[in-house]
Formats: sequence, C-alpha cells, structure tokens
Amino acid sequence: MKLPGIPENEAARLKSLYMIDLLDTRANERFDRLTRIGQKLFRVPIVVINLIDRERQWALACEGMSGREMHRDISFCAHAILQDEPLIVNDARLDDRFHDNPIVAGEPYIRFYAGFPVRLPDGAVAGTLCLAGSEPRDLTEDEVASLKDIAAIVEDEFEVINMAMTDSLTEISNRRGFYRSGDKRFLEYQQSSTDFAILYFDMDKFKPINDMWGHAEGDEVLKIFAHQLSQLLGPGDIAGRLGGDEFAVMLSDSEHAQTYLNALRENLNVHNKHSGKPYNINYSYGIINSRSGRYGSLGDMLKEGDSVMYSEKRRKKI
Repeated sequence: MKLPGIPENEAARLKSLYMIDLLDTRANERFDRLTRIGQKLFRVPIVVINLIDRERQWALACEGMSGREMHRDISFCAHAILQDEPLIVNDARLDDRFHDNPIVAGEPYIRFYAGFPVRLPDGAVAGTLCLAGSEPRDLTEDEVASLKDIAAIVEDEFEVINMAMTDSLTEISNRRGFYRSGDKRFLEYQQSSTDFAILYFDMDKFKPINDMWGHAEGDEVLKIFAHQLSQLLGPGDIAGRLGGDEFAVMLSDSEHAQTYLNALRENLNVHNKHSGKPYNINYSYGIINSRSGRYGSLGDMLKEGDSVMYSEKRRKKI
C-alpha cells in the first residue's frame, strides 16, 4: 500500500477547510441529495462527499457506507486531492497503491473507485466527490463528465454557504458565521473542559475617519484590521465582524490570548508607522476567559466581552 502524499499548500488548505466549518456537522440535505442522485445516476452502491482533515477523512454526505470517518492513510480520496483530474481505479486489487489497503482486503472490499477533487471558494481543495463499488468497473467519457458536473454543484453549495457566513467587505466571518462556528466550538470546549477565550474589539475614533476622509477610507481600515486579526489565528481559532466596527475573536486556548494581543498591537504599530496615513488604526478590547465556567452560551460571553471593552473605551477618554 502506498501512503498518500501531502499537498504543498497543506497548512493553507486546512485553514480554509476549518474556516468553512463543515467538519463534524449534522447531516445536510443539500449535500445528501447529491449523493443520492449520484448513486442512482452511476448505479454504484457507494457515493460520498469526503472532506480531508489533517489525519482523517470525514464524510460530509454518504450513501452506502456506515460510519463517517476513516484514517487519512488508507483513504483513496487523500490520493485524489493531489491531482486536478479524476482519480479512477478500475480494480484496486491490481493497483500497487491500494491492493493491500484494509478497505480493499476487507470490508467494504473496494474494487472500483472514482474521485473528483472539490474546491472551496478560495480555490483550496476540501476533499472529493467519490464513487465506489465492490466490482471492477470502467467509466465512460459521459460518466466522467457527469461526475465533474456533480462535483461542480458541490462547489456551488460551498460557495452559497461561504457567502451566507462571510462578511463581504472584510472576507472574515460575519455575525451569523461567527455564531455558527462559535456556538459549535463553545459546546465542544465546555464538554471537554477546554479553557478558551473571547476577545471583543471596537475601533477607536473610527467615525472621524469616515467623516474626514470618506467611507472608502473607512472601509479600508476595516479590511486592514480584519486582516490583522485573521493572520494571527491558529487552526482552531475564529474571527468575525459582528457589525460596524465591532469584531470578535475566539481563541481555542485561553493561555494564548495575551500572546495574540501583543502580536496584534505590534503588527498594527508597524502598520501605523509605515502607512503614510494622517491617522492611526487603534482599538479597544475586552477579554473574557472561560475558566470560571459561569457562561451558559457564547452569547453570554460576547455580551460580557462587549461590556469589558466599553469600560476600557470609557477609561481611555478620562
């Protein structure tokens, strides 16, 4: 068995995959219907939309297989994401990469496989749309074209989800997207007793920038600040624009909060020094730690973060 390689842009690919936040989600009819259609169209027992995580393959939608994940090392799809065209295996027993793979030698006894890479809106490969069966098989040219068409529909659904959850100006999560991802992580962290943190930000003297230099200049400030927030995120962290000039960051490890804030301040100081603008980009923030365990929801934490942030804002004016 040949282990799958790792894409050259693996770190960026995983970050994009985590940002759309489809891993470990409940069944989604918009994707399930595509696997049902594929099963009937191609007359195969197994059709799956797989996402390739760091060490595992996880099924976003699946027809014909029990269980939703397997180790990446034995995944056919982990090989398929390395190429732009479909990976088609007519008989896995005759393929050096797969002949002794556990899912070929044992259940579900894969013989035929066809997988086409599916990409996220930013171009990163999320995983594949794949077909599989326990009998050797070829695909006709028309069937390959149909596989590509359904893969393109999967990508369209990714685009719709991304648009609904992303702030069009700053290209980070909007309020809806932040709560969607944040609520999910909040529950996970509470159940695993993980200490995490919420940082709540509000731009200082943002209105004068809009008033004196115009809204286009103000928009540029918001984009710069959002970029500074997002480039410091770790794999499990999320940032969002909650509205206007208010932002929030959820850090998966509360001990990294001060390190994050120090790096943000340093980066913005460098930007302000070299921007050539007649103003500086400044902000106030509130930091809320989960350790106390007294928050019933993400909303409760954000509400207190907002309160702490405005206390700092008022203190600056004294």
